[in-house]
Amino acid sequence: MRKYVYGKMDRGPIEFGSRIAEHEREIMKIARKNVVTVPPSISIKGAAETMVEYHTRRLPIVHPGTNVIQGIIVTRDIIDFLGGGEKYNIVTQKHNENFLAAINESVRSIMDKNVIYIRENYSVGATLKKLVNEGVGGFPILNKQKKVIGLIEEEDFVYNIAGLWAGTTVKNIMTKDVLVLTPGTNLKDTSRLMIKNSIRRVPMVSDDELVGVITTFDIIDYFASSKILDKMKSTNAEDALSIKISEITKKEPVTISPDEDLGKAVELMKKNNNGFLPVTEDKQLVGVVTERDILMKLIMEEYTWKGR
Repeated sequence: MRKYVYGKMDRGPIEFGSRIAEHEREIMKIARKNVVTVPPSISIKGAAETMVEYHTRRLPIVHPGTNVIQGIIVTRDIIDFLGGGEKYNIVTQKHNENFLAAINESVRSIMDKNVIYIRENYSVGATLKKLVNEGVGGFPILNKQKKVIGLIEEEDFVYNIAGLWAGTTVKNIMTKDVLVLTPGTNLKDTSRLMIKNSIRRVPMVSDDELVGVITTFDIIDYFASSKILDKMKSTNAEDALSIKISEITKKEPVTISPDEDLGKAVELMKKNNNGFLPVTEDKQLVGVVTERDILMKLIMEEYTWKGR
């Protein structure tokens, strides 16, 4: 199977024209205003618990006294810590494989101090351009004092302006070559695959039939709960991460047909609070469509419309 990194923004800088609103402060009309923040002293497990409680993939880290932003943590950082990449060294080297000790490490050890953000006076077009050029899925919105006043992510754009091009079918934008996992894959190997390929969701198949979808949020939910501790027979990290993904995967994922209208895909995403839909025919996986695919469709249509 070819390795196709679906959902990775790597199409280069794009300019935006009149079809996308360019008024200053327009971005605050679709941004999330009530943003959950945490102090840098919170533990890694505590940060994961907060993400699950408030169902957020982005957690700004702020100074407890001034509320000035000091860093940010996203789901990818926790997946990296759980065996996906270099942050796993905190477990293996700093804590000598003692998983219980490592998860109580301060979140500042895995947070990104170089926060990519936007200002409150950004237009929708300028934000979209920065989203693509920076290759990220969202931004905190800061005021002049560098305090968080909002948050914007890919799905906020999709849910608010997707109606600009109703009538497109799913098969016209879906990714056909998809990375998949089998039910027997363990948590550590799944984390490694996600980090290596910059993806947040992976379909799980058995005998070419879709049987589930594993997401970074599923993993973080499992990590944040007491279930991971209940399964452990020792404090060793390998013990904690050896669980098969079939035990924590959504078994009945919401799917869509390749011939469905893209508007239907957006409706399903919004209804289920899920920016990823496996595309199936007779239970066979034929592709996937993500909110980023839809966003790129919007951007590329704007790009074509301007005749560039």
